[in-house]
Amino acid sequence: MSSIQTSPMSPFMTDRRRDHVLVTIWFITSFRQFPYDELILYPLALYFAWAFIRDFPRIFPVLMRSVILFAFPLWWFLSALWGEQTALILKSGLQLILTVLICYCIATRLTARDVIVSLLIAAGIFGVWSAIVGLTGSGIAARGVFASKNAMGAAMVILWLAALCIVSDPGSDRRIRWIAFAAACLAAWQISISNSATAMLLAAGIAVLVFFLGVVPHTGILRRVGFYVAVLLVLGVGMIGLASYSAMQDVDPITTTLDAFGKDTTLTGRTVLWQYATTQIRQDPLLGVGTGGFWTPYDGLSQASRIYTEYHKGKSAHFSFHNSYYEIAVHQGLIGLGIVIVTTLWIMFRILLSFRGTDRLSVVFFMCVTGITLLRSITEVGLLSPFSLMSMLFIVGALFPLREAQEGTEE
Repeated sequence: MSSIQTSPMSPFMTDRRRDHVLVTIWFITSFRQFPYDELILYPLALYFAWAFIRDFPRIFPVLMRSVILFAFPLWWFLSALWGEQTALILKSGLQLILTVLICYCIATRLTARDVIVSLLIAAGIFGVWSAIVGLTGSGIAARGVFASKNAMGAAMVILWLAALCIVSDPGSDRRIRWIAFAAACLAAWQISISNSATAMLLAAGIAVLVFFLGVVPHTGILRRVGFYVAVLLVLGVGMIGLASYSAMQDVDPITTTLDAFGKDTTLTGRTVLWQYATTQIRQDPLLGVGTGGFWTPYDGLSQASRIYTEYHKGKSAHFSFHNSYYEIAVHQGLIGLGIVIVTTLWIMFRILLSFRGTDRLSVVFFMCVTGITLLRSITEVGLLSPFSLMSMLFIVGALFPLREAQEGTEE
């Protein structure tokens, strides 16, 4: 990727290195919530907000080609006009704006390799910590330092992605590649311990994408006809075998897969939650109830209170519909959901379009981020939400090619 010109602050700390350190601290702090993490996050957010103003001449050309990223934050703010939790809406809306501003700072100050290294450090810290917890018996190995095994599995998938991309990158420092190799082994071990179906499937998919899109093109094998013949033969034999097996067995592949990971067809009660969400959406279809307007368990008459009781949750527990689209539709309405879908499609288009560039491996990284973000959005909340790490990486992946295009026109 193109280099970024920075003025030296000292022999050891350039502007870029300083921002790289601060972004790494942000990733570490936002990777897993902990008490009083806002004492770190808010000062960092204020710094990046100031950096956005400081670097505005550089950011402005990129911003003008990506104003769609501000559509959902604007709608979020407007929901304060009809939402009940006005203060919460304004506060979270400001956090969402800061999230987008930070993405611009990252995309215009760092390189894709910097981002991947920062992610490796952040995820690696919690990977090692979780492994220590499991080996010492001071916690539950399947979930490490996270709230659940699914949370640990998702975190280790991120470590697996960053590690594989660095290991496969011939442009990375050899010492960092060896560290990344060890991190990949750790991530694979932790994913297997978590026994998370989503994590295992994502890890396998990431390995395939990194290998075939990031590694194989550098070998020159794609220019050989024999490679395509071999791939077609393998696919053909596999399809015939699968068809034969399915014809002789009375098997529901979805149920079989879920059973293998100890899941039921309701996805651990998620489909029931989605039915509750559908009922609520019908009551406020276009505008929604605003952030904080639905999850009010202390109101004994609210639907949220009934859900908390049904799922045996304490009144102070944080809960969601475990689906980003239902969560958005309930709180920001179908209009807000439409804005999110259009924004998401735009981000995907920018990332896929950048695959024509020369830095193929970094594009593969952001393509994997896209896959993780979209798959997790089906069973978890967080898509384009304030301070969501994966959403930030998703947005940054679309901004990098815009910055490179701008630098290309200036040259």
